Amino acid sequence: MEFVYVTVIRTTPEKLWEALTDTDLIRRYHEDTGPDADEWKPGAVVRWKMGPDYKDYGQRVLEAEPYRKLSYTWHNYTPEIAEMFGWSDEQLAEHQKEPISQVTFESEQMGEGVRLTLTHDGFVPDSEMLKAISEGWPVILSNLKSLLETGSTIRLED
Repeated sequence: MEFVYVTVIRTTPEKLWEALTDTDLIRRYHEDTGPDADEWKPGAVVRWKMGPDYKDYGQRVLEAEPYRKLSYTWHNYTPEIAEMFGWSDEQLAEHQKEPISQVTFESEQMGEGVRLTLTHDGFVPDSEMLKAISEGWPVILSNLKSLLETGSTIRLED
């Protein structure tokens, strides 16, 4: 099972790549969370900011073709996620049995903009992670689009 989201952003492939790989920009459109890597090359560790610090949840870069394609494994359920949803230790352990998914960003020049296709796949039927990212990615990518087109993100909380 997979989640696919397509948008066209008035930007360049270079600026989009920067937004997908620069920690400060990522934190802006991910609302102070998101991935970080020392280098965006296959095999590199992708840390995730959940709370005040970046942590290694076992994520790795799978593919990195600057200005065209970036793919990495997605984190599994963490104690922080369980706390957010009020899950018991048993519920967390059950959800952690799901396979690790992966997210891929593909971009191509399209007139004055760039067509960005996000594919997040590797889910089992009835995946809680698929449910969560299906609500999360549209908001994150809308913020990314706003940031690249206007220089600011959409304030989502009062």
